[in-house]
Amino acid sequence: MSDEVNRSGENLLLLCIEHSYEIDENAARFPPEMLQEWKAAQLAEHDQIQRSWHLNNDEVAEASVLSFDPLPLSVATASATTVVAAARAVGKMVSVGRQRRRLAHQAAQDWQALRLHMNRTMPVFDLDGDRLTVEPSRAETKPYEDALNGALAASQAELEPLAVEVVAELHAVSAADQSLGPWCDWVERRVEELIAAADRWPGRPPSEDDQAWPDAVAELQRASAALSAAWRGDRTVSPPEPTLAVSGPVETDQQRAVREHWELLESAGPWGRVKHRDYDAALYARLIEALPLANALPPVPSLTAMGLDVTARRAATVARNADETTYRALIRQASEQTPLAASVVLLQHLGTIAKQQGREELQDAAAAEATKLLLAEDWKAPTAWADNSNYARRLLAWTAGASHGGEFERPWRQHLRETQTCCRR
Repeated sequence: MSDEVNRSGENLLLLCIEHSYEIDENAARFPPEMLQEWKAAQLAEHDQIQRSWHLNNDEVAEASVLSFDPLPLSVATASATTVVAAARAVGKMVSVGRQRRRLAHQAAQDWQALRLHMNRTMPVFDLDGDRLTVEPSRAETKPYEDALNGALAASQAELEPLAVEVVAELHAVSAADQSLGPWCDWVERRVEELIAAADRWPGRPPSEDDQAWPDAVAELQRASAALSAAWRGDRTVSPPEPTLAVSGPVETDQQRAVREHWELLESAGPWGRVKHRDYDAALYARLIEALPLANALPPVPSLTAMGLDVTARRAATVARNADETTYRALIRQASEQTPLAASVVLLQHLGTIAKQQGREELQDAAAAEATKLLLAEDWKAPTAWADNSNYARRLLAWTAGASHGGEFERPWRQHLRETQTCCRR
């Protein structure tokens, strides 16, 4: 064999140095046929590997760039770091929020315990013998309300810096990998909703916690998990379209009416504390419009400060300094109010204020109108009982006094003293 053939590729068998020496030194043990079989096996293995390589040359070049170019590697490292940091910040925010929610829950339970104790120790029944719910006084509930509101405010205050941390990490994620921007926006919206839910508790007095807070937590965790999955390239849900922020507990029409009535009475409070304020016709008209609502409020201790007597008394104090012509017009207007209880109670308070002002003719005019209404009422009509159910017993007592001529004022004064004593309690 010539040197040229010996060094040709057809005669080449790739071996390590150690084994190549061994073959050269033991030619009898490794005949040419065996070596040719080894070479054929090497080539067959190479062909098999080549057939399993599904990348063309362009794809191989791209894979090389992605594998060894420092910029994509740096971006991948940065996005990994920020995604993990965002997930960690979300977890911390949820954990702190849950701890704080337990404090608010305890404050709500303490308030409920006060209400339960009040109802166990102070049974109150209506005219049909049914038990009524008794609410503690404002002075008793104020510390519990402050504790609940304080716990909710502290929860929100502690969560807000954590929310800033989460949002900062989300912005870093978006900067490192713009394709993750929609998921980052989703997580940020859920963070805002969690903050909004943190300072809310359903009802005053409080009821059991609703789903607003747990739902906000679950949605934040869901969005965070979707962001992490999108970064890993896993199959995940697409971010939903932005929606309106989570609203607070829905105020019922009844709750709104009671709240607005309380605010109205508060606005009229200064006329009861001083005697020099001018007559406010607009405020008086609003108080008169509120009389039917005040008449419908159940006669329970917790609503005494908002009931018909207080509303009518506030209206009368607002009218205190009206001139005589206007005051007589107000007396006539009061006699036209419905139901009977609203009209008579308002007339009685107008008469009381007139007496305090030394305007005896106006006092007599109010008493005369009230007497006329009481004596004219048909108590055989079912509507008379239905419309005045909360005050029927009182109206009948006043009617009995009025029917005996001159005895009308005594039961009214007695009731007025009882009402004022109850309000002071």
